[in-house]
Amino acid sequence: MSEQRTGGDVDIGDGGDAASDVGVAGEGSDDDAGATAAVDDRAALLVPEWLDRTAAWAMRLIVIGILLGAILWIALQVRVALVPLLVAFLVAATLRPLARRLEDLGTPSSLAAAIPIVGVGAIVAGAGWFVVDRTRVTLEGDSLTQEQVRERIESWLSGEPFDLDEAQIADAEETLRSWLSSGVDSLGTQQATMVLQILGGVLLTIVLTFFLTKDGPSMWQAIVTRVDESRSATLDRSGQAVSTTVSAYLRSVIITGIADGLLIGLGLWVLGVPLVLPLMILTAIAGLFPVVGAVVAGAAAALVALVAVGPATAVWVVILTLVVQQIEGNVLQPLIVARQVSIHPVLVLVSLTAGGAVAGLAGAFLAVPIVAAAISAVRAFSAGLDSRTPPGVGAVVVSDRRSSEGTVRSRLDPARLRSFRRSGEA
Repeated sequence: MSEQRTGGDVDIGDGGDAASDVGVAGEGSDDDAGATAAVDDRAALLVPEWLDRTAAWAMRLIVIGILLGAILWIALQVRVALVPLLVAFLVAATLRPLARRLEDLGTPSSLAAAIPIVGVGAIVAGAGWFVVDRTRVTLEGDSLTQEQVRERIESWLSGEPFDLDEAQIADAEETLRSWLSSGVDSLGTQQATMVLQILGGVLLTIVLTFFLTKDGPSMWQAIVTRVDESRSATLDRSGQAVSTTVSAYLRSVIITGIADGLLIGLGLWVLGVPLVLPLMILTAIAGLFPVVGAVVAGAAAALVALVAVGPATAVWVVILTLVVQQIEGNVLQPLIVARQVSIHPVLVLVSLTAGGAVAGLAGAFLAVPIVAAAISAVRAFSAGLDSRTPPGVGAVVVSDRRSSEGTVRSRLDPARLRSFRRSGEA
């Protein structure tokens, strides 16, 4: 009896275990359903893929903006040394081909670097001497005296369209004299410091131009050789592209200055103003210095017209100068510069405006070559990376946003994937 009871107990126990298994299975199914529902809930709360990509790009752009802002702030703090360095790099990149040819002919490197610099300085000094000498000779040979010039100006102001009387003309003259004298008297320590900084910057530019022309290639190679071999060729190609771009920019500025000189000379010849050739040379040289150079050249031409011809002609010279400046800034410079450095005219205008707003005259002069050099460097660097990438490799790692575990997939070109598999089986 006890055995049967025991057997019954066993049977009952086995039945209980079976029932328990059924209960556990039911509970497992409920847990799986709950887990699936939880996964679905989490998937529904995931950020959309387009928003995730937009946020990622926004974060990168913010980091890049902060980095560029920091670089710009540092550049403004050290602009006293940075501007001469950049100007010297522009000039050295333009003069380096001539120095290299002299070196190929057996000229020592120091002499080969000094000859182009001295030659450029001699040309500029000779042009300046010619302008001053011809101006002196013309003014000395002119029969007009100071009183005659004064009478011409008073006659012009008393006629149409001004109709000023003698008292008003005298008051205007006194106001002008007071303004000029106050401007001279206001020159103090700050202005003297600025003049010394400009002179020091010019001297530093000349010295840096010599050393960059002489040792620029070796200095660059010293930098390239310290980079990993896999990147050195691409970096060297980028540096060569920057040098080519900035030299092309300086050539374009010289061409634009010559065009300005021709236009101004043609207008002065039509108006009958003397000293046409010296004023053309002055305008061409002044074209190297944006804004200030054009103002100085225009003022000199207007002064010559005022003294030699008359006030009405001087006004027409001022109008001519303004028209030529507009042609230069909106037509010649964007087209010529864009052709030389391969950037869009709109980018040239924006760079000039932004550079002038941020760093004044130096920023307007250096903005376009800096932007053009940066674009050339990025293009050369990207081309170098593309040339080193084997064909068929297109690995893209993406996040599987629909997976509850956040797995990562890797998509490869099928041919490349089969190659990896064969190499693994081997």
